[in-house]
Amino acid sequence: VSQKKKTNSICVNFNESDTAIYTCSTALGGWRVLKFYKTVGHGAKCYKRVKNAIFDWDFEADNGKKLVGIMSASKQQYHETQIDSQTATSSKWFFQPHKTILATFAEIRFPKPIKSIFVVNPVHVAHEIIDSKQIPKCMYSSTSYATLSGHLLSGEERVSVIWRKYSGGEVVVEILSISRPAPSVGGKLVWPLIGRMQRNFFLEEMKHLDRIGKS
Repeated sequence: VSQKKKTNSICVNFNESDTAIYTCSTALGGWRVLKFYKTVGHGAKCYKRVKNAIFDWDFEADNGKKLVGIMSASKQQYHETQIDSQTATSSKWFFQPHKTILATFAEIRFPKPIKSIFVVNPVHVAHEIIDSKQIPKCMYSSTSYATLSGHLLSGEERVSVIWRKYSGGEVVVEILSISRPAPSVGGKLVWPLIGRMQRNFFLEEMKHLDRIGKS
């Protein structure tokens, strides 16, 4: 039995932050794909600041309506890993981090005097690529986290920063999220309601990295 893949793509420009957002969804497998990218500055110093920030992961943002962010349980440690030459990720720039536990969080605020509550979901760092030169005339670094048991979603977020030496030295950040509901009752219940929350979370993360790039 053959299955036809259905894909809907939406491109939105946010003029205020100059962030282009691509949202692609498919009926095959139920995955939601979100892609964000933005030029955050120029030059080696900007690249280094943003690179350090994406590996640090820790950030929080308060837009006046809710507090969102990522926090880490411990500092990351690294060890270089030899990758089989046949794999797509083969590179001397590829690093496999020790298992590092992170948590994404979002605050849900209620009218006073009811206190806010926080939704906290566990994730772990899945991979890191540091200062790769595989792209001609560029240098890039990338890291990602994947969901753990107990998370309302199943999936991965990847954050990459690329320094395009050939193009005026611009530094570009890309955030890519691939997710679907966790197989739990809670995951299936929140899935139809979580799209806007995901988009706002990644926008705040992009603003955070943009501020660091321009600092």
